[in-house]
Amino acid sequence: MSTTSGSNVDFQALFDSAPGLYLVLNPKLEIVAVNQAYLRATMTQREKIVGRGIFDVFPDNPDDPQATGVTNLRASLEHVLQSRMPDTMAVQKYDIRRPESEGGGFEERHWSPMNSPVLAPNGSVAYIIHRVEDVTEFIHLKKMGVQQAADILQRSQELQETNKKLRKEIEEHRQAEQQLRESEERYRSIITSIKDYAIFMLNPQGIVISWSETAERFKGYKAEEIIGQSWERFYSAEDIKEGEPRRLLQTAANEGHAENEGWRMRKDGSRFWADVVITAIRDSEGKLRGFVKVTRDMTKRRTHEEQIEQLNKDLRAQADGLSVVNKELEAFSYSVSHDLRAPLRAIDGFSSELARNYGTTLDARGHADLQRIRLAAQHMGQLIDDLLKLSQVTRAEMSLEPVDLSAMVKMILADLKSTSNKQALCEIIAPNLMVHADARLLRVALENLLSNACKFTSHQPEPTIELGETMTPRGKAYFLRDNGAGFDMAYAGKLFTAFQRLHSAKDYPGTGIGLATVQRIIRRHGGEIWVEAAVGQGATFYFTLAK
Repeated sequence: MSTTSGSNVDFQALFDSAPGLYLVLNPKLEIVAVNQAYLRATMTQREKIVGRGIFDVFPDNPDDPQATGVTNLRASLEHVLQSRMPDTMAVQKYDIRRPESEGGGFEERHWSPMNSPVLAPNGSVAYIIHRVEDVTEFIHLKKMGVQQAADILQRSQELQETNKKLRKEIEEHRQAEQQLRESEERYRSIITSIKDYAIFMLNPQGIVISWSETAERFKGYKAEEIIGQSWERFYSAEDIKEGEPRRLLQTAANEGHAENEGWRMRKDGSRFWADVVITAIRDSEGKLRGFVKVTRDMTKRRTHEEQIEQLNKDLRAQADGLSVVNKELEAFSYSVSHDLRAPLRAIDGFSSELARNYGTTLDARGHADLQRIRLAAQHMGQLIDDLLKLSQVTRAEMSLEPVDLSAMVKMILADLKSTSNKQALCEIIAPNLMVHADARLLRVALENLLSNACKFTSHQPEPTIELGETMTPRGKAYFLRDNGAGFDMAYAGKLFTAFQRLHSAKDYPGTGIGLATVQRIIRRHGGEIWVEAAVGQGATFYFTLAK
């Protein structure tokens, strides 16, 4: 960190003002320094941990048999000592011990640690800076920032009193002066090693009086270019005109700190989104000495927020468009229901009248043509009914409740037997299969599946339908199996598409809408449906119900 000539920068205050969590270790892995944020985060006291081994202060949680915090941290620290290179660790679960006044025991914490060496002139590791970020409650970082700024102010005031006593002792003891210089050099190294925040100091008038390498990286100014200049250089002309920089310093002077997010200017004129905390520094008599300014580049987060906001706008626009489409579909359904059915009934009715009144004048071909016209009209009517059902399935409100799947299948098969002469049908139904579903929609799906099973087993001497439950790679699933005609699995991809048929309508009549309806119902329940089949060996339909 660079300062103006002759300035007396309090590096202890700077170190303690850093919003990050820092611990300084010697090569014996003993704690030699710790900042206030680290003490707060770990619920420890400086006088009780400085001089002790880090693993004596922070052991593994004895109640957690899988705890690996000590093992992983020791390995990282030893790696730094051997390689003399920084080591960034993966996120660690490392519980901390609560003070007895807080109930004792251990509190679960997760950290993102980084260990960096501070090298001596001979190249050996003099200190290790252990920096962590508490990611357990990251959503409270804002609140922590406000509290941290207040703690910085309080700590700065305490340090002012301490330094007054130190200066008095320096005059009485020459040796203490050398120790203080060594201490300042140590904290200078620590502040220089902080990479995530730009930390520098202002005098009471907002003139820059210290500068760091990180500040140079953030803002583009070298120390000799900015020290002695007004900090208003970091603001746009519009912000300066509106008095934003002056307002922030006045707030910090009046309230102890000021916090702000906004665009800031670099030397080259480009902008970055900054999260700024300004803390007033006062002496023991309350006189304003200046400000500590901590800046973090949040441009990536801001960009992501803007992208999310734009995506939300796009989604709202799409939702509005879908609402219009749904209304158009409802209007179309109404038209299909009322306007198309009338001419179909007329075609069927007039064809019937024509056959009855003029049947004696028509030959066999004429009667056959009339019959085909009537069948086509009736088929079209059934197709319209099925399309309307498919539309209603998509839009119908759902009411989830416990449903006895076994009982429902038995009831549907009993109805099918009574209306289609299927008395020889063999049923194998697993008992007491309970599901959570919309009973009305589920019945529609099962009626389609079971009527298909009855239809495609119509040529079997011993038709059989089975309901059961099984585990699949997709989780627990229910299945309906028949021993009917089956089909070639090469065409399975078309099976759940409307109007797609894999068999001749002459052999197995239908509209090709039923399985599309089934798939929509299953998907509305958050489930999936798939099929396994072979020609002449029947088919098995599997389905899940996630809701």
